[in-house]
Amino acid sequence: MFSIRKSIIAAGVATAASAGCSPDDYKCLFNEFVTKYEKDYTEEEKAKRFENFVATHKYIETENGKDHKYTLGINEFSDQSPEEFANTHFGYKRPEKPWGGLKSLGTHVYNGEELADSIDWRQKNAVSEVKNQGQCGSCWSFSTTGSLEGANAIATGKLVSLSEEMLVECSKQNHGCGGGSMDLAFQFVEKSGLCTEQSYPYSSGNGQVKSCDSNSCTKGLQPGAVTGFHDVQQNSEQAFMSALMKGPVSIAIEADKPVFQSYKNGVLTGMCGNQLDHGVLAVGYGTLEGTKYWTIKNSWGPVWGMQGFGNLERGKGGAGECGILMGATFPVVGGKPGPAPPSPPAPPAPPSPPAPPSGKSHYEKPPCQGDEQAVQIQGIEGSVCTPKCNAGSCPSDTPPGTKDTPSCCLQDQSGDKFCALECFRGGCPPGAACKHPQGSVMGICMYPPSTNSTSARLVTYSPTQPTITV
Repeated sequence: MFSIRKSIIAAGVATAASAGCSPDDYKCLFNEFVTKYEKDYTEEEKAKRFENFVATHKYIETENGKDHKYTLGINEFSDQSPEEFANTHFGYKRPEKPWGGLKSLGTHVYNGEELADSIDWRQKNAVSEVKNQGQCGSCWSFSTTGSLEGANAIATGKLVSLSEEMLVECSKQNHGCGGGSMDLAFQFVEKSGLCTEQSYPYSSGNGQVKSCDSNSCTKGLQPGAVTGFHDVQQNSEQAFMSALMKGPVSIAIEADKPVFQSYKNGVLTGMCGNQLDHGVLAVGYGTLEGTKYWTIKNSWGPVWGMQGFGNLERGKGGAGECGILMGATFPVVGGKPGPAPPSPPAPPAPPSPPAPPSGKSHYEKPPCQGDEQAVQIQGIEGSVCTPKCNAGSCPSDTPPGTKDTPSCCLQDQSGDKFCALECFRGGCPPGAACKHPQGSVMGICMYPPSTNSTSARLVTYSPTQPTITV
């Protein structure tokens, strides 16, 4: 079971020493470290850095000789003591009033839906490149931009890197390099929007924060694009998996252990508690050689872990490895566009369908009620009656025997949005079937074509769940 892992560990021990230096020639190893990472010390500082490097090197060799599921290695931070590293590379502070005045959309819970065996949002163009917070306790801003970038990419189809520097300089409820929270950062973005990384690049990596200057930047998210948030049910792995099926999730973990500072690859397990001090981004989950894991995106640059990403054990129970299940949250982004030229007039709506018999509910087969439209969906056979979305909400009355729930997931050419019964496999009303467009795991409850649907409006379907293979 652990044959692959053993070979990884052996390789990890080898990487602690260079091919040009013997394993115990610390001066040679330190000189190569200084050259590789372009370190520049004063003579007085160099002695202290060498002492830290030797202590880190010995610790890595000792830990890699144990029966762990992870490997440690020398990286850019190996000349720092654990205490020094913690003072500059964390920064999560839980606020007294989480989320401030931002609209709560309720706690995300697991409702029994089928969960994917694995998911990785890096493969779905919803995760930007790994970034580096430097010598600044701004991890909270990177976790914030990560989940916003993911939610915006899923809502709009475009991945735009967003500005941590604007949050560090301008989100005054937080404390810049002195720490902050994703909750309060989301609240700031809801009111102020957020600049793109390109137009407001990160400059606080040296620990010095400049004054807010966001007037001339390009907004990657307009004010109001963030419409609310979901907390994820605490200490529930299934709820966290369900949330990750919707997109990347902001989390806080405890990362103040030497093993975290020197992590190289594998699955971190049994190495920290739940004293949350570091904000990161969860981007998926999976299994490696029988060990279940969560994948996180860190903000310490690509020199840490696996090009900036790491795996924490999944299946531990309770608060999870490093407290990963204690404070998971994700924003809801509406993909609000910027100013646009006037659109041409929409084509006239088709004639109203005949009035349906009294006592009908919504989401039945045509003929439809007065507040519904018979629609046909591109790529799906059949038709169904659909009411318009009202500020993102849908009528809840469904035909008898229905188990699926309505969602705002259809749109016509004019931009009007409609509600329908979104399904996975079953749960549709009697006489309807769950029809899936090609490549989508989610579908719509549809009725067979009939003479009453000849004037149906053509709409497109945008699944509210990611299109993944389970």
